[in-house]
Amino acid sequence: MEEKKKNDSIDLGLIIGQLWAKKKTFFKVWIITFVLASAYILCIPRTYSSEIKLAPEIDNSFSEGALGSIASSFGFDIGSMATTDAISPELYPELLATNDFVCLLFPMTVENKDYTLKTSYYEYLDKHQKSPWWSFISRWVKSLMPQDKDVIVGGGKKGTMNPLNLTRRQSMIAESVKDNIICSIDRKTSMITIEVTDQDPRICATIADSIRLKLQEFIIDYRTKKARIDVEYYRKLVAESKEEYEKARQIYAKYADTHGNSIMESVNSRKEELENELQLKNSNYVAYNTQLQASIAKLQQRTPAFTLLQGAAIPVKPSGPKRMIFVLAMLVLVSMITAGRILWKNGKTAS
Repeated sequence: MEEKKKNDSIDLGLIIGQLWAKKKTFFKVWIITFVLASAYILCIPRTYSSEIKLAPEIDNSFSEGALGSIASSFGFDIGSMATTDAISPELYPELLATNDFVCLLFPMTVENKDYTLKTSYYEYLDKHQKSPWWSFISRWVKSLMPQDKDVIVGGGKKGTMNPLNLTRRQSMIAESVKDNIICSIDRKTSMITIEVTDQDPRICATIADSIRLKLQEFIIDYRTKKARIDVEYYRKLVAESKEEYEKARQIYAKYADTHGNSIMESVNSRKEELENELQLKNSNYVAYNTQLQASIAKLQQRTPAFTLLQGAAIPVKPSGPKRMIFVLAMLVLVSMITAGRILWKNGKTAS
């Protein structure tokens, strides 16, 4: 029994001795791995990330008080659940991932860090992106095939930038933009975090701030759409009622001037009728004007406010790829594989 336990035990000294005997093999594998891993990772363009944090205004009384505090401690936002808005903060990431939103960024003018390039964001993504050397192989292969980058995905006219009718090339660039944009929502605080990754630090920060502005404009436009329609409707009624009042006032004044000294009952009756009509037009004008002021106040109330907690900043250090970590990880991986292979061979020889 003691002999079986002895055979089952692991002799670390023997294992270390076997691996030390093959130290030249490790050195060779490490040198080759270091050269290949460095050559690979150095060819991958570096990227930069810029982050923005927003705190949107949520107009809901349910989120206040003890009930809201208890729910937020469990990760639930009662305010967003009880709101009447169809687009709640939880849907902002899906909104940023739509073609309609991404296409709003394409015409924007961007400038690189060295101020040597100033062009549209779409042209920058299409013609000024760095790529590894092996990407030329795939480009060469594609050049031998029939060119289809101008084929419209959903039909439409060539050269247009319609979110519903993107070309294949436009669709590929739109998908790459979506991959470079990360939007997350904190369920407890409803804080919006937008992170943008790009090869140029200045363009990265520019697009991050532009996304913030576009998102705010979209949300404000959505939440105030009904109120703006009401304002325009009552503004039209006020203009029409004022015009009618001015006409009635002029008719009454003209009639009163021409029949001021008349004692005829028909004249006085007509004068009283015009006066009543004038008062009615005036009442309508005052009532519509009151409704207009109320709708303007409601529009102001419906307009959300966004508190910028952290603005976009030009990153100083790249966010990726982590070159040292990648090389070290490759060295550790090949070391484990080499050690396992040596021990497996020695065990097979001993058996």
